[in-house]
Amino acid sequence: MTALPSTLLAIILPALVAVLVCVLIVVLLARQMRHQRALRTLYLEADGLEHDLKECRTRLARAHASMSINPNQPTAGETDARHAIDAALRELLAHRLWLRDEAGNANQRDLDAAVSAIGKARGALGRQLQELDSAQRALETAVREKIEDLSQQ
Repeated sequence: MTALPSTLLAIILPALVAVLVCVLIVVLLARQMRHQRALRTLYLEADGLEHDLKECRTRLARAHASMSINPNQPTAGETDARHAIDAALRELLAHRLWLRDEAGNANQRDLDAAVSAIGKARGALGRQLQELDSAQRALETAVREKIEDLSQQ
């Protein structure tokens, strides 16, 4: 009777170790996949944010050009807006450099926080771009109406 439990133990113990090793491998792979997914999301969001900032700069320049009496002279706020966008692009570059140099060693909590922060920044910028579009349309309508009024006089 003592031979049965030792034989059973000889079979179950290696199987139990194999199961534990498999579970550990799955957990490590899942953690690595989550880390890689967060990095991929950060890079994609950074690309999107850069595109949005450049689009914002273009739209602001168009809006300021619509309001400018002298195209060679910046309108009120144009320089400040350009500096704010340039500062945001420089900040984005600093984050890209951090991603390049440090993101591989970053813990998951930091990466998740970065993904959340860049998502919020893109959301806020998206709302501001919508407001800028609305203001641009209103400005173009007002300019068109003024031109029509002047042409009728």
